[in-house]
Amino acid sequence: MAAEPIYSFAALRNRLTIRGALLAQTALRIGAGRDSSVIDNDLPVLRDSRGAPLIPGASLKGALRARVETLIRAVAPAEASDLQQIEERMRNGMADKSDAEVWDESTMIDLTFGAPWIAGRIFFKDAMVDRSLWFGQFEVRNGVALNRDTETVDQGKLYDYEVVPAGTRFDFELSIENGDDWQLGMVLLALRPWERGEMQIGGFRSRGLGYVRLEVRERRFVALDPGNPDTLLALLDGAGDPPSDKQIAGWVEAFRAKLREKAAKEPGNA
Repeated sequence: MAAEPIYSFAALRNRLTIRGALLAQTALRIGAGRDSSVIDNDLPVLRDSRGAPLIPGASLKGALRARVETLIRAVAPAEASDLQQIEERMRNGMADKSDAEVWDESTMIDLTFGAPWIAGRIFFKDAMVDRSLWFGQFEVRNGVALNRDTETVDQGKLYDYEVVPAGTRFDFELSIENGDDWQLGMVLLALRPWERGEMQIGGFRSRGLGYVRLEVRERRFVALDPGNPDTLLALLDGAGDPPSDKQIAGWVEAFRAKLREKAAKEPGNA
């Protein structure tokens, strides 16, 4: 039986899983809106049902997507879609095209992170705090709103905001399903700044908040062979092998080749 096309989700062909920890290098703030209680902070952080801070998977995915998009836009601007471009393609009937047409006409960002007409291939878990190292610590800081015209403090615009202190550790897990080689390479490369501690997440980043460092504990890759049921059993058992250096280098090279291909098609580069 022929393998499912690369764009199809009808059969699971491969999965790359990356697990580790996110260490807050500076205080960080994932906001929960405003607090209606007069005795609490004006701007509390997001908490789970047991009162511990967490980082939603959507926030992690959004931070990774935004950074990848800005980098790709510098080389191949057409591969990073803004809201206006997405709406234009929706009006042009993108949702009515065949799977193959959607795959061919979607950008690299669309194909990896998703768009209104195509499912994404990268999935983040909510990053829960490591309770073995967290004992209910929060910090409260003061803020003040400035009048942009007079460059002075607006009367009555003092407020408190809550942050999670530096040193807090969160669990981290993402997976990529049915990823093409270039997508696997793109995501692994995009996580390198996270591993160097160069990424910020959350709010108030201009104040120095939100720097995190990703500590990768394991990478697991499973490729399902239609003729080998052992590969399916390995996936169901949560097994899989760490990708080899040669395998990772091949994925990175596939991403480089894909980016060159897209850049060559930009107006003025042909």
